[in-house]
Amino acid sequence: MLSVRDAALAAGLLAVAVALPSIRNGFVSDDRWVIVERPLLVHPPSLGAVLREPYWPAGFGGVTWRPAVLASYALDYRLVGSSSWFHLVNVLWAGMAAALLTVLACQLADVRTGLVAGLLFAVHPVHVEAVANVVGRAEPMAAAGYAAALLCALQVGRHRGYLFGVALAAAFAIASKEHAVTLPAAILLVLLARRVRPGAAVLPALAATVPIAAYFVLRGVYTTGRFASGGLALGLEHLNLFQRVWAMIPISLQWWRLLLFPAHLSADYSPGELVVSTGFTLAHGLGLIIWIAAAWAAWRWRGRVPGLALALAWLVVTVSPVANVLIPTEVLVAERTMYLPSWGICFALAAVGVALPWPPRGRLVLLVTVLVAGAARTLVRIPAWHDDEAQYRALTRDAPRSYRTLWLQGKDEFAAGHWGSGEQLLRESIALAPQVAGPRLDLARYYATAGLWRPAVEQLRAATAVDSALVPAWALLPRALLGAGDTTAAVAAAREAMRRFPGDSEVVQGARSVLNAVAK
Repeated sequence: MLSVRDAALAAGLLAVAVALPSIRNGFVSDDRWVIVERPLLVHPPSLGAVLREPYWPAGFGGVTWRPAVLASYALDYRLVGSSSWFHLVNVLWAGMAAALLTVLACQLADVRTGLVAGLLFAVHPVHVEAVANVVGRAEPMAAAGYAAALLCALQVGRHRGYLFGVALAAAFAIASKEHAVTLPAAILLVLLARRVRPGAAVLPALAATVPIAAYFVLRGVYTTGRFASGGLALGLEHLNLFQRVWAMIPISLQWWRLLLFPAHLSADYSPGELVVSTGFTLAHGLGLIIWIAAAWAAWRWRGRVPGLALALAWLVVTVSPVANVLIPTEVLVAERTMYLPSWGICFALAAVGVALPWPPRGRLVLLVTVLVAGAARTLVRIPAWHDDEAQYRALTRDAPRSYRTLWLQGKDEFAAGHWGSGEQLLRESIALAPQVAGPRLDLARYYATAGLWRPAVEQLRAATAVDSALVPAWALLPRALLGAGDTTAAVAAAREAMRRFPGDSEVVQGARSVLNAVAK
């Protein structure tokens, strides 16, 4: 007879098997800033220094705090240090998360439902970005802590000692990723679904709340204290709470697509690929229909398929930190952030599949078909994170209209000597994301190289208006103004640049050279 241990082992091993090819990947994109170019992780002076270090380096604002993840990277360097080893550890965390979430599914339903949910979770293609990219490790680590805390919470009724387990697991989850802030709500959800008295459900939720609250206190000490690593998602900057809710309804269609039909995957869902709208569009109407239909199905089948309501509530709770509603974040959609929410969809599909009176052979054929399709899509997607060039090719294929893709293509065109097409692509990127300073700065640099000082000044002024702390723009602006013949503005910009960044040698040296040139 199938046991909970067997189900967990099967799901965990399957998750490891489909993710294992990622050990051939190297360090890509954010891996370089967070891991490779971090001397503190390679040669840490002490464990305390690693635990106090912000997740993002100082050059990126020193924001967010994920001490458990950084400590795991430092340990990786200590043990082996190769990119294959880093990826192998990611794979093992993915297996651990799948196994623990399978046990949770078994506890909330039955072993058969738990096994199906675990197997579906193990092969879900939306996990590739979290597992095949080293910086995605925060997702499976947080998910493992999240699941462990919930499993301990389910045992508190038997022995109060499990409260300590809840607190420890919650501390690990929140130290891995700040999205674990929803754990107390998830504990209440799970315990109430198990028909635990509300009064008895509060104590485990409080046990999780204490380390989470302590985390945010310490986070304010060690970092800038912001929840996200960047500003507001493009298109949402000046919207209030209700406007963000309305704008995210059509965006949420991407969540449903990624969770239910993840055939198309992408590392970028920026403006150009997605459009933020506060009007009423067809996508708004479709989004409302889907959410209302999901809620109706959960209520209608609450007796026959109780797992459906639990799964929908899980999706709402776990996606809330990245929904840009209560907590505005820097991205509209990111596949890695669907890691934990995807368990809710897998649990819902498993609950419905087990409850409906389908022929056993038909159920098995359908399950095998879905598992094979999910595993195949995962295996095909993993090489997209092999190296920077592979990721760039995937980006141009998967998100060709994104401002980010156009930005990178424009830089490539300039590098190849195709200045006309390079300028056009960068201007298209700027038009899609006028709030982003990077494309403006790069275009200004190309103008400066060609001696086109007036358009360079135009782009630099726009870039500093968007980001007043953009050091490279301030370093170039005085020289561009001087080249454009505006000596008065050049002197003013040079003095302002030195006032803002007195410790930056590039800024100070450039400003002084402009002042000296004007004096002569």
